[in-house]
Amino acid sequence: GKGAALCAWIEGLPENAVIYRHALANALIPVITVSSILFVGLLGGVIITETIFAYPGMGRLFYESVLERDYPTIVAINFVGAALILLGNLISDLLYATVDPRVRLE
Repeated sequence: GKGAALCAWIEGLPENAVIYRHALANALIPVITVSSILFVGLLGGVIITETIFAYPGMGRLFYESVLERDYPTIVAINFVGAALILLGNLISDLLYATVDPRVRLE
């Protein structure tokens, strides 16, 4: 935390080492959290973007499948979206364990 960075600086470590080892690690934790939340929002926003701008993609396919009541396609797209969200959360958890020594993978 803050004390470890201060102790490292007092012990004579170069300022760049203190910043990269201690301060950057603590600053990355909220960045990882917000990035994982934005990733989930990005998957949800693709439906609106592709529908408005008539881009061919999974978001537009999902929208058209809802209008046509194509249930197998809706379920498949929901499954792919859920898998991508789980993958994003897994990557986020692995990054937490890499950045924060208090988080351990067991």
